[in-house]
Amino acid sequence: MNTETKDHWAERSKAWAATAVHGISPDDTFNQMIISECGIQSGEDVLDLATGTGNPAISIAHSLNSDGNVVCADLTPRMLDAARQRAQTLNLENMCFTAADMASLPFSDDRFDAVTCRFGIMFPEDKVAVAREAGRVLKPGGRVGYVVWGPYEENPPFYVPRRAVAGHLGIEEGPVPSRHSMSAPGTLKDILVNAGFEKVEERALRYKNQVDDIDDYVTRNLKRSFVKETENLSDTEFDSLKQALLAAWEPYVEEGVLQVPNYARLGIGWKSA
Repeated sequence: MNTETKDHWAERSKAWAATAVHGISPDDTFNQMIISECGIQSGEDVLDLATGTGNPAISIAHSLNSDGNVVCADLTPRMLDAARQRAQTLNLENMCFTAADMASLPFSDDRFDAVTCRFGIMFPEDKVAVAREAGRVLKPGGRVGYVVWGPYEENPPFYVPRRAVAGHLGIEEGPVPSRHSMSAPGTLKDILVNAGFEKVEERALRYKNQVDDIDDYVTRNLKRSFVKETENLSDTEFDSLKQALLAAWEPYVEEGVLQVPNYARLGIGWKSA
């Protein structure tokens, strides 16, 4: 990745690491979907790219039941530190961590049974080259699974807080984030086909994240995703902004539980045997 992208994630890693969960993610749905759809099984060696603070790597390692290993790769050591701490909390000894660019991986050819990447392939400039590099480190017959976000307007976790924060603070909502740049159906499939994968599939992943502690959910979201907007707010101003965001989420609350719709797309491809 270019220097600008690396600097961006190095800066964002501070808030992500500070708000990371300490064990299994309370919203583990996408992680379990990746495990199921990619057919990850005990005894396999898995490489997780753009691991961040540990999703889906933590869940994959837990599912292997100590029979198999997960290598976590991410650009930013601070993110990996958070993932490592989660692994230690859960006594997961089948994980290792490597700071690496997914465009140039420090691994030998034909090493892994599976490569996973949750919400990471949207950011490199040459996505086909990145997918081809994942194929290089896969064993013959191995498979790769990429997950990307669906359209912005179909993902309330992003547009609801952005619009609420912008409206409350009197600032611009801004353009659609690059995380949604691969939301069009077929985009992932084309990349995997062009990278040389076989039996390529692409499908939609939809579910509702059920949030019992809405206050904690909103507070974490503000501290993680709106650092610049909130860093100079007083406690009173921060609480006022939080109340505005809580109000914005009210249409999604059913019987005291926040039901947050999520929409992503999964692409799977196999390396030639």
